[in-house]
Amino acid sequence: MNKALIVDDSEPNRRLPALILGQLGWATTEVADGSSALHVARLDHFDCILLDLHLPDLRGDEVCRRLRSNAAYPATWIVAYTGESAEHIAQITQDAPFDAVLTKPITRTSLLRALPPQER
Repeated sequence: MNKALIVDDSEPNRRLPALILGQLGWATTEVADGSSALHVARLDHFDCILLDLHLPDLRGDEVCRRLRSNAAYPATWIVAYTGESAEHIAQITQDAPFDAVLTKPITRTSLLRALPPQER
């Protein structure tokens, strides 16, 4: 079973992808901040991490860089999950090694396109 970590400080923004992924057979874990994401990622393996760019404690790009710098997570598929404009997304993600960008509000189709290629 595939597992996804959904990181967003807004509950509705966590629940919708969790619902869609659950319908696709994925197990999901939800957290509301970057510190919790780093902690949970140390405890379990995730096939995909949806990571909001604006979290209350750490920016999403910083969480992404920290995950990538840990030898245990370099291959984890990390998606920038945001409602920002395309220009702002490009600015924030240019130095962070995200695999995909998923803009809010999401649809089932947009979420499927953001998943790892082998899971679409």
